[in-house]
Amino acid sequence: MKKYFIILFLVIVTQLFSKDPYIGYWEMPDGKVIIQIEKVNKEYVGYVRWLKDLTYPAGDPMEGIEQIDRKNPNSSLRNRKVMDLQVVGGLKLNKQGTSLVDGWIYDSWNGKKYYGSAKVIDDNTLSLKGSIDPWGVLGYSMKVKRVQLPK
Repeated sequence: MKKYFIILFLVIVTQLFSKDPYIGYWEMPDGKVIIQIEKVNKEYVGYVRWLKDLTYPAGDPMEGIEQIDRKNPNSSLRNRKVMDLQVVGGLKLNKQGTSLVDGWIYDSWNGKKYYGSAKVIDDNTLSLKGSIDPWGVLGYSMKVKRVQLPK
């Protein structure tokens, strides 16, 4: 009986101190956006936490105005600010514990929502995939890098 308590204690301590490789700040390949991925209950979600250009650039019809979700297909959501916008949701660890699956990824620059998945490549690199089909056949993967949030 004592042996079982020791094993249970070790499992709990290991879980408490093990670092979740998905949680953190991730910079998109173009260097213009950083998202924060966090775990809420058993799902992983992500929010825009940094934009290289908070406002629309010169030459844009909305020049100087803070970026909004202007291409959202739902017209009532088009005034949401891109900063702090949820762009990842519903991701869950697969049965093997090797990747995140069954979620969605939203691209506010084109107003489209994709089926989403993610897989850790190494401690500082994550493969994030959005696809138009639920099986991930017709999609695009990008490598995002772990970063510290700029001040």
